[in-house]
Amino acid sequence: MKELNKLAIFDLDGTLVDSLDDLVLSANETRKLYKLPPLSKDTISSFVGDGLVLFVERLFQDSKVDIEDAISNFKKKYFIHLTDNTRFYEGTIECIKKLKDANFVVGILSNKTERLSKLVVEQLGQKELFDFIYGGDSFPEKKPSPLPILKILKKFNGDKESSFMIGDSCNDILSGQKAGIKTIAVTYGFNGVKHLKKCTADFVAHNPEKICNLILNKE
Repeated sequence: MKELNKLAIFDLDGTLVDSLDDLVLSANETRKLYKLPPLSKDTISSFVGDGLVLFVERLFQDSKVDIEDAISNFKKKYFIHLTDNTRFYEGTIECIKKLKDANFVVGILSNKTERLSKLVVEQLGQKELFDFIYGGDSFPEKKPSPLPILKILKKFNGDKESSFMIGDSCNDILSGQKAGIKTIAVTYGFNGVKHLKKCTADFVAHNPEKICNLILNKE
């Protein structure tokens, strides 16, 4: 019988990379096209996590702009600013390398589109670090549905008992829970402790080093 693999599945934005400044810049430049005032960083941060369409709908909920048109314009702006300020959180790359050394299959499952997710990681020079990168359009359903994780487990012959979903939002935690794997909520991302109290993860990490220690049973 083929040996099962240990998987570490990471969310991207707010978990591996801090992309908020570029999202805010692109969002407010798009709003400016429609002669709308800029929104605060905290407000825009609260819109992140459910995919592109919902993000743009929330971005323009105070207006009557054509959403398809707004999505198109936001994409253009975001492609320009994709990694102007976006960086991996300190310690995340080191954590992933430790997991790989411990024979984990390590990858990304974002609700951002697969193309954008891959572009971010590629532009930051770390594409080779990951065994897979999937987005919100890679499967028929996206997080919080368990379907993407179940598909990933099947493809990589994953062992549910020793696999983890790591993320900064309840979408990540609920997806992992429904799929039957362990979950780690990170508090340093876009959503914070208050949001994460709405869903009870198996573990909580305040920094990337803690993520690694939890997965590798060092704490």
